[in-house]
Amino acid sequence: MDELVIGIFAFAGGILRYGLDQLIPFGDYFPVPTLFINIIGSFLLALITTAWSLNERISARLTLGIGTGLIGAFTTFSSFSLEIFDLLANHQYLLGFGYAALSLISGIIGAWLGILLGEKLHPREDKSEW
Repeated sequence: MDELVIGIFAFAGGILRYGLDQLIPFGDYFPVPTLFINIIGSFLLALITTAWSLNERISARLTLGIGTGLIGAFTTFSSFSLEIFDLLANHQYLLGFGYAALSLISGIIGAWLGILLGEKLHPREDKSEW
């Protein structure tokens, strides 16, 4: 049953990714759409897993469907990797390495902000885990 839930949410995540990718007009020289999508995904995954894992009223299956299915299909490591390769293959070393560094740093910051907001929405009883 988990596979079906993940699949349904993954379909929606893929459609959302494609739609947002089409709305962001800056992808010709620098992969802004993928960068933006992956930052949003990092934030949302951290937010949802933090806030919902601390809330017993949210089902684990729904969290799995949204986290693994929706956000997993919305974000993409493969496009990120291919875009870096394309930049480097076209001798755009500064852009390629800059894109990789910016993606990594901004993804971590997005996840950190998602965790902070998730904990504000549903505070932990025991802070010793951090």
